[in-house]
Amino acid sequence: MRLVTVLILILATLTFPLLGEDRANDQSQADPFGLPPPKDVEKPGTIVLHGGGPITQDVFDEFIESAGGSKAHIVFIPSAGWQADTFDTTEDFEDALAFRFSSWTDLVDDGGIESFQFLYTDDPDDADDPDFLKPLEKATGVWFSGGDQSELNYRFVGEYPQQTRFQKLLKRVLRRGGVVGGTSAGMAALPMIMTLWQDRDDQISPVYAVAGHGLGLLDRVIVEQHFDTRGGRLERFTSLLKDADRLDALAGREGVGANMIGIAVEEDAAALLYKGELRVMGEGRVHLFRKSRDGRVLTWEEIPTGETVEIGIEEPQGSERAEPGP
Repeated sequence: MRLVTVLILILATLTFPLLGEDRANDQSQADPFGLPPPKDVEKPGTIVLHGGGPITQDVFDEFIESAGGSKAHIVFIPSAGWQADTFDTTEDFEDALAFRFSSWTDLVDDGGIESFQFLYTDDPDDADDPDFLKPLEKATGVWFSGGDQSELNYRFVGEYPQQTRFQKLLKRVLRRGGVVGGTSAGMAALPMIMTLWQDRDDQISPVYAVAGHGLGLLDRVIVEQHFDTRGGRLERFTSLLKDADRLDALAGREGVGANMIGIAVEEDAAALLYKGELRVMGEGRVHLFRKSRDGRVLTWEEIPTGETVEIGIEEPQGSERAEPGP
């Protein structure tokens, strides 16, 4: 029998303070996580949220299989933790990437996938450059490495609510039934609203999330990585999730914060989001946070590896979707 720990937090009594291809055509409200709608309802896209640390073989294999197995076209984005301008030459940089991520680069030679390519830049203008972005047009799987999520925000995210071509092409990967995932910082950047870093008012105050805009693949979810190993994660995560007004302001429309759910992932674990379900893989646990309709109660559920939870969806509470920019 599955043992699930459910903790009810009465928010009013907490002692710490708890963000179409364009949105006009994007009916992501039909998905409990806010994923882009698939072109084929029988083949929706998959999101993989990895909490950091080693990627276990089952998670790695599941990502490749979701991308098409031997026919997969994988694009790997290392920019959160790897910048070309920190190396003497481009060749040195690419050699370092190939060595560090050899389990990925070896897949083509081993016949595990059809193609593999690193896609990296230090220039935010490349996020709208069709030539630079060509690999994403045929990608069936896109993976973001760990590092610093603000590096991804700087390079690839448009000024909200406008989206870069990079963001739109990522959504197309999902719409055609592909998979997008990331570990640590790469996971943190996937939702519409992301934590950039944490701060505190003084030494004895609780930490809080400094939030901004992410890649926009999850409209109804905020996430947290390294949930079991880094200090202040519970404080900053729940403070952001609780703050409906702040989430509404970041989203640019009312009602978003009231309907937001939270997914926090431990190291060595992954949450797979597919067809309205959350499946846990790896060696750790995933923590699911859901709010009551009146916003006063936060339910915290620990989900062990191997378990799947179906996520229901409620009608939005007065949410009007904003018209997107071009």
